[in-house]
Amino acid sequence: MLQSPFANLYESIAERLKLKATSIRYIDQDLGQLENYGLRPAVSFPCVLIDVDEFEFSDMGNDPRQLGDGFVIIRLGEAAWSSSAKFSPAGVREKALQYYEYEQEIYKALHNWSPEGFSRMLRRKLRTEKREDDIRVRIMAFQLSYTDSSAVKSKTQIEKPGAIIGTI
Repeated sequence: MLQSPFANLYESIAERLKLKATSIRYIDQDLGQLENYGLRPAVSFPCVLIDVDEFEFSDMGNDPRQLGDGFVIIRLGEAAWSSSAKFSPAGVREKALQYYEYEQEIYKALHNWSPEGFSRMLRRKLRTEKREDDIRVRIMAFQLSYTDSSAVKSKTQIEKPGAIIGTI
């Protein structure tokens, strides 16, 4: 079993998207798959790439636990191959705008949902990534928090030897 809260968070989000955002064909950590490629990225479209970012931690008094608050970044990638021009046929425009449907599916799967050990995920930012290739990337930032107790020292109880009472 994984010990890192962020590893478990990734696993929970990936499983949730697999179950609830069934149109998504590829889910992985964001390791630069959409930036570092030759002919074509090694993903299936539409894809979701997940990262944990901008977490800030605050101490909880003299307690070794910390409160962490930050973002899960979801990058939705889709190959832009169809025209959304107003005079394009309706079916062509609908295909071109399909990434908004994928985006909504992800939002509905994650917004207000609580991964185990974390607060509810709340969508806070949404933007389009500016790119020079033909991949459309929408970036969704969900804010959440958790208490990290992993630095708390576990206490081990040691049996005390029994006292022998007697005369010398």
